[in-house]
Amino acid sequence: FRSKQWYQRRVAITAGITDGPKYPWRGVILDTSRNFITLPTIKKVIDGLSASKLNTFHWHITDTHSFPFHSKRRPKMTAWGAYSPDKIYTEKDVIEIESYADVRGVRVVPELDAPAHSGNGYQWGPEEGLGNLAVCVNRDPWEKYCVEPPCGQMNLANPNLYDVVEDIYRDMLDCFTGTAFHIGGDEVNFNCWNTTKEVTDYMDKKGLTRDEHGFMELWNEYQETALARFKKANGGKLKDMVLWTSHMTEPEFLHYLDPKVYTVQYWEHSTNKQLPAIINNGFRVIMSNYDDLYLDCGMGAWVGEGNNWCSPYKGWQKIYMNNPRKMLAKAGITDPSKVKQVVGAETALWTEQAGDQSSLAKIFPRTYALGERYWSDPDTDWFAAERRLVYFTSVMENQRGVYGETMKPEWCVQSEGICILNKL
Repeated sequence: FRSKQWYQRRVAITAGITDGPKYPWRGVILDTSRNFITLPTIKKVIDGLSASKLNTFHWHITDTHSFPFHSKRRPKMTAWGAYSPDKIYTEKDVIEIESYADVRGVRVVPELDAPAHSGNGYQWGPEEGLGNLAVCVNRDPWEKYCVEPPCGQMNLANPNLYDVVEDIYRDMLDCFTGTAFHIGGDEVNFNCWNTTKEVTDYMDKKGLTRDEHGFMELWNEYQETALARFKKANGGKLKDMVLWTSHMTEPEFLHYLDPKVYTVQYWEHSTNKQLPAIINNGFRVIMSNYDDLYLDCGMGAWVGEGNNWCSPYKGWQKIYMNNPRKMLAKAGITDPSKVKQVVGAETALWTEQAGDQSSLAKIFPRTYALGERYWSDPDTDWFAAERRLVYFTSVMENQRGVYGETMKPEWCVQSEGICILNKL
């Protein structure tokens, strides 16, 4: 030092910090049916959520592709539906994940997707004398009966189905102890039911027309019965019941759903007419609009050629700018009481093209951006957040061992504030 300088430092003896989330529901959905994700990787996801003020791990644990959740009461679900004996989530596994998440301030929300997205795992009904529990299972050409292979929907003509669903609910409730439960509900294919004689005979017997309205009545019968079975399985009480946007959340069919019961997870495009209709009908909403928050977009097509359906890739900047207030304002909704019906958001990783080794890189650091957006709801844009995100991602890798997608060359991480786009 060329000269000695003395500085008087003042240290606060007491201080108060007032902080809190703008939105109570902040997290990610991870699909572990299309490709199995191991417990250590799930724990790393929870570590990343916990450190970035995200509080919800939405576990999409079953789908048409596989049924890895082990049901004590209906063990043949995994016997028929798991990819292999070592790709199963036992009750012990689920309790372990719930406990791990709980101490880190993260709630686990399970999802039993139904009545669509239900195929492999349900084929054992005939051998047990219960009839077909699902229809269109693995049917081809798949394009006629579902949105992606393999196909499968619940057989709503079979009353035995509801006993099985109730038992699965009971098994899930035994180990998932949180306050919310997701019952799926998206992408029902009417042509699957319309080309299944058992279903059409049932509809004829019930006097249901084989058109859009008739199939909606059939679907609603399932919705009401399944909800009653869930309530029965849960000791006469419901939880915060969540379902996806679907044909049933179209404006003309919303009357089938009770806004006092259901929270709607919105995955449609941010400009879709469903969003203002859902809000105006009093529903709480979780944002997962695919044009901003789908993490699997921007890959080559896994069926056919070209890019996958929701391309392009959703960068962290786009996720950071996911602002429900602005979306609703564009739809003409500015009433603060209605804006507050948006309770939060989830990024979504569907795993058609992700597995155990790549999931973390697809989830992080992009989901960190969601954490700041839905905690603070800042008026500033992504540019102001870039330095923080680069530094935070480095900390998560070096101190927490959560390795996401690399954001920049290491030189840029060490030379803070230089590798940015200057506004000339």
